[in-house]
Amino acid sequence: MAEKVASPFVAMMIGDWYGYIKKQDILKAENKRKEIVKAFENMEEDQNVLLYFNLIDSRYKMLAQEFEGSKALLKQIDIEEKQKTDDMIQYYYFFFNGMYEFYKKRFSNAINYYHIAETRLRNVPDELERAEFNYQLSIAYYEIAQNHFSINHAKKALESFKSAHLQESRVATTLMVIASNKMDLNQFEQAESTFKDAINLAAESKVDLPQALGYFNLGLCYERQGKLQQALECLQNVLSVELRKPHKTLYMRTNYMLARVLFQLDQKAEGLESYNESLKLANELSDNAYIAKLNIIHSIYITGDEAQLDATLNALKNQNLWTDAAELSIMAAKFYKKQDNHKLASKYFDDGLESQAKKLSWMEEIE
Repeated sequence: MAEKVASPFVAMMIGDWYGYIKKQDILKAENKRKEIVKAFENMEEDQNVLLYFNLIDSRYKMLAQEFEGSKALLKQIDIEEKQKTDDMIQYYYFFFNGMYEFYKKRFSNAINYYHIAETRLRNVPDELERAEFNYQLSIAYYEIAQNHFSINHAKKALESFKSAHLQESRVATTLMVIASNKMDLNQFEQAESTFKDAINLAAESKVDLPQALGYFNLGLCYERQGKLQQALECLQNVLSVELRKPHKTLYMRTNYMLARVLFQLDQKAEGLESYNESLKLANELSDNAYIAKLNIIHSIYITGDEAQLDATLNALKNQNLWTDAAELSIMAAKFYKKQDNHKLASKYFDDGLESQAKKLSWMEEIE
């Protein structure tokens, strides 16, 4: 008979596993999970360790892009039983639910979960966990255009990540959040410089995903300024980074941006290749927001279908994605202005301004 494995030893393994997840090192995380599952075969019974495993497994599934599997695990956890556990377990429960809501683009729900999690975090003596929390809160505030709140939490995360060993990849991703906020505030020179610093740091970290994310964000920054050729080069660099594990969401977003840039450069055949690849991935991921965004750029640059354009813009508005709706309405307006179609140009400029106003009123409701 095999010797029983002590549950505290397995709990330490789970802690190491979560460390790899937070570093976004999916290959090491995948291997550590296999070790833990094997250890469970001979572990002495301990319900708290099993609960701990299920919570961290829900976070692992988010990293592995298995979002519905993550939610299924969180739903299995009995709320009353959870309340009998320690602050750390309760913190993970609310924190990971917030991350799932963020993935579903329900940003106000995500922030509400994060605020509940924060009340438990105060009793968790882990500086890196506070860094992770502040990082996730910063990207949630970024999505609802609360730039100054976002920068404040990103800076808190940055200090914690800098003080830890072997956290270069997380410093890089946190710098990207700060740079993205600078970009949205039209501080493009600062944004470009910070994105480049993040890319260089990510390259040194030997973790591939942050480097690819850096190129993606820099490409977005160039596109925002109309530097289309530089944007194209950065986006092509994203796909040239050899990820140890394919990342469908990043590939979907990158191909969407490539299609958008190529259409603006009037390279329609190449743009359609990227469009089709992104649409395939968006359907696989059931990402309705990106399906709508792809249909919008297709309607503007390929079919000229005004009814389809209006329908897909409304799809974004129905999801409260006012930033995307405003940006793409104004993109349509600029396209039609170049075509000397002043009627449609005026219509979509007005539509963009209306979406911007809705965004502001929606943010006030969240606050």
